[in-house]
Amino acid sequence: MARLTLNFAEECIRRVKSKASDMGVKLSIAVVDEAGKLVAYVRMGEKRGGFGEKLAIAKAKTAVAYGRDTQATMEHFAQRTGNYYLVGMSGLYPAEFWAGPGGFPIVIDGDVIGGIGVSGSSPENDHKCVMEALVGIRSE
Repeated sequence: MARLTLNFAEECIRRVKSKASDMGVKLSIAVVDEAGKLVAYVRMGEKRGGFGEKLAIAKAKTAVAYGRDTQATMEHFAQRTGNYYLVGMSGLYPAEFWAGPGGFPIVIDGDVIGGIGVSGSSPENDHKCVMEALVGIRSE
């Protein structure tokens, strides 16, 4: 089974930074391992304020926990009456759960080895940036 090394996490960040630059956006980018522990984090540019760091980390953790992108998680639970699950999870895990676009599991050979989350642009841009940056990624 592939493992998420610091070098591989940094490669994921490089890919996202490159795609974000192409899109003209500045993001907070977090990579966590398969246990949801932070491996690497970077903030692009001079972005100040906001909740970018916590959102990026929460998106990465949520992607690992559910093994799918966070937009799909949002859509899955949005169908439930009153969104009780989303409200409950947000209350129980306020710094670790985020069901909104911008988080993706890192999947190598069918195994979730980590997750990556970004924040700082529109939900659509966050989702697109990570999705396109991870296309074809391979571990070391």
